[in-house]
Amino acid sequence: AKAGELSERRKEAAARFSSAISESVRGLELENAEFVADVLPAGLSSSGVDAVRFRFSASGENLADVAKCASGGERSRLMLALKAMMAKFTEMPTMIFDEIDTGVSGSVADKMGSMICDMGRDMQVFAITHLPQVAAKGDAHYLVSKENVSGRAVSSVRRLTYQERVQEVARMLSGSVLTDAAIANAEVLLSQSHP
Repeated sequence: AKAGELSERRKEAAARFSSAISESVRGLELENAEFVADVLPAGLSSSGVDAVRFRFSASGENLADVAKCASGGERSRLMLALKAMMAKFTEMPTMIFDEIDTGVSGSVADKMGSMICDMGRDMQVFAITHLPQVAAKGDAHYLVSKENVSGRAVSSVRRLTYQERVQEVARMLSGSVLTDAAIANAEVLLSQSHP
Protein backbone atom coordinates (compact mmCIF):
# COMPACT_ATOMS: atom_id res chain seq x y z
CA ALA A 1 0.00 0.00 0.00
CA LYS A 2 2.82 2.40 0.89
CA ALA A 3 4.64 1.55 -2.36
CA GLY A 4 1.43 2.34 -4.27
CA GLU A 5 1.11 5.72 -2.53
CA LEU A 6 4.76 6.50 -3.27
CA SER A 7 4.27 5.54 -6.92
CA GLU A 8 1.32 7.93 -7.28
CA ARG A 9 3.31 10.77 -5.71
CA ARG A 10 6.26 10.07 -8.02
CA LYS A 11 4.00 10.14 -11.07
CA GLU A 12 2.47 13.45 -9.94
CA ALA A 13 5.89 15.01 -9.32
CA ALA A 14 7.56 13.68 -12.49
CA ALA A 15 6.03 16.27 -14.84
CA ARG A 16 6.90 19.23 -12.59
CA PHE A 17 10.38 17.84 -11.99
CA SER A 18 10.95 17.31 -15.73
CA SER A 19 9.77 20.82 -16.52
CA ALA A 20 11.98 22.42 -13.85
CA ILE A 21 15.11 20.58 -15.00
CA SER A 22 14.38 21.39 -18.67
CA GLU A 23 13.99 25.08 -17.80
CA SER A 24 17.20 25.11 -15.77
CA VAL A 25 19.23 23.44 -18.53
CA ARG A 26 17.80 25.80 -21.15
CA GLY A 27 19.27 28.65 -19.08
CA LEU A 28 22.71 27.08 -19.66
CA GLU A 29 22.62 27.63 -23.44
CA LEU A 30 20.67 24.54 -24.43
CA GLU A 31 17.64 26.59 -25.49
CA ASN A 32 15.69 23.68 -27.01
CA ALA A 33 16.61 21.00 -24.50
CA GLU A 34 14.05 18.61 -23.10
CA PHE A 35 14.48 16.47 -20.00
CA VAL A 36 11.88 13.88 -19.00
CA ALA A 37 11.73 11.68 -15.92
CA ASP A 38 9.70 8.56 -16.70
CA VAL A 39 8.21 6.58 -13.82
CA LEU A 40 7.98 2.97 -14.98
CA PRO A 41 6.56 -0.11 -13.28
CA ALA A 42 9.07 -2.41 -11.59
CA GLY A 43 9.02 -5.22 -9.08
CA LEU A 44 8.43 -4.44 -5.42
CA SER A 45 11.65 -3.47 -3.62
CA SER A 46 12.74 -1.35 -0.67
CA SER A 47 12.41 1.73 -2.92
CA GLY A 48 8.86 0.97 -4.06
CA VAL A 49 7.31 -0.44 -7.23
CA ASP A 50 8.88 1.98 -9.72
CA ALA A 51 11.95 2.39 -11.85
CA VAL A 52 12.85 5.90 -12.95
CA ARG A 53 14.39 6.60 -16.33
CA PHE A 54 15.85 9.97 -17.35
CA ARG A 55 15.55 10.87 -21.02
CA PHE A 56 17.10 13.90 -22.70
CA SER A 57 17.47 15.69 -26.00
CA ALA A 58 19.53 18.82 -26.62
CA SER A 59 17.37 19.63 -29.66
CA GLY A 60 14.06 18.80 -27.99
CA GLU A 61 13.39 15.93 -30.39
CA ASN A 62 13.95 12.17 -30.20
CA LEU A 63 14.56 11.92 -26.47
CA ALA A 64 16.84 9.06 -25.42
CA ASP A 65 18.40 7.71 -22.24
CA VAL A 66 20.72 10.41 -20.84
CA ALA A 67 23.65 7.97 -20.62
CA LYS A 68 23.34 7.16 -24.32
CA CYS A 69 22.79 10.58 -25.86
CA ALA A 70 24.23 13.42 -23.75
CA SER A 71 27.69 14.81 -24.49
CA GLY A 72 30.14 15.60 -21.69
CA GLY A 73 29.14 19.26 -21.62
CA GLU A 74 25.43 18.39 -21.68
CA ARG A 75 25.91 15.95 -18.80
CA SER A 76 27.73 18.63 -16.80
CA ARG A 77 24.83 21.02 -17.27
CA LEU A 78 22.26 18.37 -16.41
CA MET A 79 24.18 17.39 -13.27
CA LEU A 80 24.37 21.00 -12.13
CA ALA A 81 20.64 21.49 -12.74
CA LEU A 82 19.83 18.28 -10.84
CA LYS A 83 22.13 19.12 -7.94
CA ALA A 84 20.81 22.69 -7.73
CA MET A 85 17.27 21.36 -7.44
CA MET A 86 18.31 18.69 -4.94
CA ALA A 87 20.09 21.29 -2.82
CA LYS A 88 17.06 23.57 -2.88
CA PHE A 89 14.67 20.94 -1.56
CA THR A 90 16.87 18.95 0.82
CA GLU A 91 18.37 21.90 2.71
CA MET A 92 21.89 20.54 2.48
CA PRO A 93 24.36 22.58 4.51
CA THR A 94 27.27 22.09 2.08
CA MET A 95 27.70 21.12 -1.59
CA ILE A 96 31.03 20.19 -3.17
CA PHE A 97 31.41 20.30 -6.95
CA ASP A 98 34.47 18.59 -8.38
CA GLU A 99 34.83 19.90 -11.93
CA ILE A 100 31.07 19.95 -12.56
CA ASP A 101 31.92 22.32 -15.42
CA THR A 102 33.83 19.72 -17.47
CA GLY A 103 33.14 20.00 -21.18
CA VAL A 104 31.94 23.59 -21.16
CA SER A 105 33.62 26.95 -21.64
CA GLY A 106 32.99 30.60 -22.37
CA SER A 107 29.53 31.96 -21.68
CA VAL A 108 28.20 28.54 -20.55
CA ALA A 109 30.95 28.38 -17.89
CA ASP A 110 30.00 31.91 -16.83
CA LYS A 111 26.34 30.91 -16.45
CA MET A 112 27.25 27.74 -14.57
CA GLY A 113 29.42 29.83 -12.24
CA SER A 114 26.47 32.12 -11.59
CA MET A 115 24.21 29.15 -10.86
CA ILE A 116 26.77 27.74 -8.42
CA CYS A 117 27.02 31.15 -6.70
CA ASP A 118 23.22 31.39 -6.49
CA MET A 119 23.24 28.10 -4.59
CA GLY A 120 25.77 29.69 -2.21
CA ARG A 121 23.07 32.04 -0.90
CA ASP A 122 21.45 29.14 0.93
CA MET A 123 24.38 26.85 1.65
CA GLN A 124 28.14 26.61 1.67
CA VAL A 125 29.45 25.66 -1.79
CA PHE A 126 32.92 24.51 -2.79
CA ALA A 127 33.64 24.36 -6.52
CA ILE A 128 36.82 22.72 -7.75
CA THR A 129 37.40 24.13 -11.21
CA HIS A 130 39.96 24.85 -13.90
CA LEU A 131 37.76 27.44 -15.60
CA PRO A 132 38.49 31.12 -14.95
CA GLN A 133 34.85 32.10 -15.52
CA VAL A 134 33.80 29.86 -12.62
CA ALA A 135 36.77 30.63 -10.36
CA ALA A 136 36.16 34.38 -10.66
CA LYS A 137 32.60 34.05 -9.32
CA GLY A 138 33.35 32.78 -5.83
CA ASP A 139 33.56 34.88 -2.69
CA ALA A 140 36.85 33.20 -1.79
CA HIS A 141 39.50 31.52 -3.92
CA TYR A 142 41.73 28.77 -2.58
CA LEU A 143 44.73 27.32 -4.36
CA VAL A 144 45.37 23.60 -3.94
CA SER A 145 48.93 22.52 -4.64
CA LYS A 146 51.00 19.37 -4.30
CA GLU A 147 54.71 19.00 -3.79
CA ASN A 148 57.10 16.16 -3.18
CA VAL A 149 58.58 16.30 0.32
CA SER A 150 61.09 13.57 1.14
CA GLY A 151 59.48 11.18 -1.33
CA ARG A 152 55.91 11.88 -0.18
CA ALA A 153 53.26 13.85 -2.02
CA VAL A 154 52.07 16.63 0.28
CA SER A 155 48.98 18.67 -0.57
CA SER A 156 48.35 22.15 0.72
CA VAL A 157 45.48 24.60 0.51
CA ARG A 158 45.67 28.33 1.02
CA ARG A 159 43.35 31.25 0.52
CA LEU A 160 44.50 33.72 -2.11
CA THR A 161 44.68 37.46 -1.62
CA TYR A 162 42.98 39.60 -4.26
CA GLN A 163 46.25 40.16 -6.14
CA GLU A 164 47.13 36.45 -5.99
CA ARG A 165 43.64 35.72 -7.25
CA VAL A 166 44.16 38.01 -10.24
CA GLN A 167 47.40 36.16 -11.00
CA GLU A 168 45.75 32.72 -10.67
CA VAL A 169 42.76 33.61 -12.87
CA ALA A 170 45.21 35.07 -15.41
CA ARG A 171 47.19 31.81 -15.31
CA MET A 172 43.98 29.90 -15.96
CA LEU A 173 43.37 32.14 -18.97
CA SER A 174 46.83 32.06 -20.50
CA GLY A 175 48.86 29.16 -19.13
CA SER A 176 52.30 29.37 -17.56
CA VAL A 177 53.32 32.67 -19.24
CA LEU A 178 51.26 35.51 -17.83
CA THR A 179 50.57 38.22 -20.35
CA ASP A 180 49.41 41.74 -19.64
CA ALA A 181 46.24 40.94 -21.60
CA ALA A 182 45.51 37.90 -19.42
CA ILE A 183 46.02 39.95 -16.24
CA ALA A 184 43.71 42.68 -17.56
CA ASN A 185 41.11 40.05 -18.52
CA ALA A 186 41.37 38.45 -15.05
CA GLU A 187 40.77 41.83 -13.43
CA VAL A 188 37.70 42.34 -15.62
CA LEU A 189 36.33 38.86 -14.76
CA LEU A 190 36.81 39.48 -11.05
CA SER A 191 35.31 42.98 -11.15
CA GLN A 192 32.23 41.72 -13.03
CA SER A 193 31.73 38.98 -10.46
CA HIS A 194 32.39 41.24 -7.46
CA PRO A 195 31.40 44.82 -8.33
